[in-house]
Amino acid sequence: MHHPDLILLLGAALTGLSFIALLKWCVPGVSPLKLVWGFAREHAVSRRSLFYLLTLLGIMFLDILETKYDGLITQHLRWDFTSLFMHVEGSATALFQVVNAPWITYVFAAVYLYVFPVLGLVAVLATYHWEERDLARKLFWGTVFNYLLILPFYILAPVSERWAAGDGEVVLLMNQISPFLIEGLRPLSGLNNCFPSFHCSLALTFALLLSQSANRRLRRTMYVLAALVVASTLYLGFHWVIDVFGGVVFAAGCTLLATWAVENFKLELALDRTP
Repeated sequence: MHHPDLILLLGAALTGLSFIALLKWCVPGVSPLKLVWGFAREHAVSRRSLFYLLTLLGIMFLDILETKYDGLITQHLRWDFTSLFMHVEGSATALFQVVNAPWITYVFAAVYLYVFPVLGLVAVLATYHWEERDLARKLFWGTVFNYLLILPFYILAPVSERWAAGDGEVVLLMNQISPFLIEGLRPLSGLNNCFPSFHCSLALTFALLLSQSANRRLRRTMYVLAALVVASTLYLGFHWVIDVFGGVVFAAGCTLLATWAVENFKLELALDRTP
């Protein structure tokens, strides 16, 4: 097995461990495997679950498709907003790398790569366990709205990641751990899919929606993890400060939109009554 394959295999294992540890922390006293099995058994054969699954798979497919043709789209458009961001922001992001240390880089890389991908799943399983079903639905629709609203910006407003802007003031600190780590991201993230930050927007959407949860541990955990996700995008050199502000705005909008949609429309619940 090649070294990059080992890195990706290790990443998959660490993502799984992050999922189990975070679920155990957020839902203490319950076996994570038992919780997952109960959720899967209840939702295995319903039309609504099939809708959820196909929607998420469709989002992943669109993301891979957009990333694959991202370069061709940018060439066809013949515009790029990286220089504009550089003019507006200057060296602001470099301030987040003034103090850096290997242990900080490891922590933020772990948050960015292995914790962020499981936040939504953990949140849904936790709200399912406490029978906050409408909140679980809001988390799903918050995810969908985030992607559908942000995707046009990635297609029509290309902005290079901060470290790739060409001024040399910001580096991709993740490469200090291993240059192969970034290879696991590239099939799902184009180099100029920067504004707004999807990591920031989605993590903050989860945190804002879970402020409605009755479980204090879950709320506080998501607040902390969302803050760490935001900090990691800046520290590691991926995003501009403008991207983060954009992510905050999108998170607020998607939170309001998901809450309004679930509380005022039946949406996917209608599938349960389809003959």
